[in-house]
Amino acid sequence: MSGILSTTLSGLNSDSYCEISWYRDQHFKGDHYLQEKALKYSCLLYVGNLSFYTTEEQIQELFSKCGDVKRIVMGLDKVKKTPCGFCFVEYYTRAEAEHSVRFINGTRLDDWITRTVWDAGFKEGRQFGCGKTGGQV
Repeated sequence: MSGILSTTLSGLNSDSYCEISWYRDQHFKGDHYLQEKALKYSCLLYVGNLSFYTTEEQIQELFSKCGDVKRIVMGLDKVKKTPCGFCFVEYYTRAEAEHSVRFINGTRLDDWITRTVWDAGFKEGRQFGCGKTGGQV
C-alpha cells in the first residue's frame, strides 16, 4: 500500500512546467496527500526573501509580467504591522502562476533574490510573521 501511495505522491510532484518544491506549510489542515494535491492545482504562490522595504506596487509590477494578478497579500509583522519579507501572490489561472514560478523565481527585487514557490492555499492569519517578535523567523 505505501508503495502505491508514494508512487501517487511522486506523480503529483512533477508539474508539467514547474517542479513543486519541498517547502510545506506546517499548519496545513489535512493530510500529506491533500496538501500535495492542493499544491498541484494551486494558483497561489509564496514569495520569500523580500526586502522589508519592498512595496505591494513593486510586487504587482513584477508579477503582472507573467499574467493577471488576482491579489497580493503582504507578510506583516504581527506587532508593528509592517512588511516582514514575504508575500502571497495569487493568479487567476494555473498557467499564469506557472510562468511566474518559472521566470520570476530567483530574480532580483530591491537587490534581494526572491524565492517563489507553490502554496496550497491562503488562510487569514498566515500573513503574519512567525518569529519571536512577530516578524520573520
